[in-house]
Amino acid sequence: MSTGHVEYASLNGTHIFKLIGEVRAQSCISLDKLLNRIEQQQNVVGAIVDLTETTFIDSTVLGILAKLGLKLKQVHHIQAVMLSTNPDITTLANSMGLGQVFVILNYCGDPNVCTQALLDDNITHGTMLGTVLDAHKTLMKLNENNQNMFEPLVKQLEKEQVNLDSASAKQNA
Repeated sequence: MSTGHVEYASLNGTHIFKLIGEVRAQSCISLDKLLNRIEQQQNVVGAIVDLTETTFIDSTVLGILAKLGLKLKQVHHIQAVMLSTNPDITTLANSMGLGQVFVILNYCGDPNVCTQALLDDNITHGTMLGTVLDAHKTLMKLNENNQNMFEPLVKQLEKEQVNLDSASAKQNA
């Protein structure tokens, strides 16, 4: 199975995220970390999420993108732009409510944009679990359908996180 990755570039306060190939939860830990840093910046003027080369995207990645859109709206008062040329990806993004926090455009742009791959380093089970849980909680905030769809998963992930935290506490004692 081919794996995808996320590339990133920034210029004068505009942040560009390019998702390439089959982008799944394990490909986006560094994206989630980057979003936390961007939230703290003062000079954010725009964001573009380029899905024109995305062939598959899972719900965790969609949740992290929802988090990006929500944070940009709440913290920086910016509505981010999402570029998509794949009707399936566009439909999925809209069905998850991302159209509420992004302007979704059908766009065929230059494939030679100067981005760099975000590297996923130091991925632990705990880090992955936290990212997946946070992403799905963010999707649940977008609409009632997502709330109903992901509530069982979130409850299960929360139980797993409690078990992981208690095992870690016992190990450190």
